[in-house]
Amino acid sequence: MALKTYKVQDINTGEIYNWSVKQILKEINRDRSEGWENYNKNDWREGWNEWCEGDCYRILNETQK
Repeated sequence: MALKTYKVQDINTGEIYNWSVKQILKEINRDRSEGWENYNKNDWREGWNEWCEGDCYRILNETQK
């Protein structure tokens, strides 16, 4: 099975990263308050759109490795 990665751009610096879903989840779920229910591999897109996309990062494209 191919591993999906995502080309993610930091909006503030312009830097581009290749992140796996695991790395994306780490960003979505970091520094949250007690009682926060972590997003997971099934609902990460919802979390990304709510907390990251257009605010601090944006996904440029998806790739298969």
